[in-house]
Amino acid sequence: MSSHEGSAKERASAKRDRPAPVGGGSAPLMMRKCQACHRAGLARSQTVGLCEECDATIAEEAHQRVRVMQEALRHLRGEANPAVKLRQWDLIIAQAEILLKYEERDIPTTCPPPSTLLQDFQALREAALGTG
Repeated sequence: MSSHEGSAKERASAKRDRPAPVGGGSAPLMMRKCQACHRAGLARSQTVGLCEECDATIAEEAHQRVRVMQEALRHLRGEANPAVKLRQWDLIIAQAEILLKYEERDIPTTCPPPSTLLQDFQALREAALGTG
């Protein structure tokens, strides 16, 4: 038996003897560096590399920004004043641009992704204001 074969067998044995990840189930906890805060710690493997705190914070922020966009879209319905329309569209686009920063770091926030929302909202803004 060569030393190469022996080391492969040792690695396989060590892998079998390794304790199961913390948390069990389909989403074990693993040590990794958070993509948002860059701290090392436990993160669920099914997430996109976020610690529990950042995962909750980003999810809440995304929810609030989507709510603001939805409210602004409601205000646009039936609005005749071009200045008000412009402010509402600018608010909507600003929210999507903030969420886009997460998408650029491969952190999902909305479906469809912020880049798609931003592109659609910019086209709708131009059409509504007659600038496109």
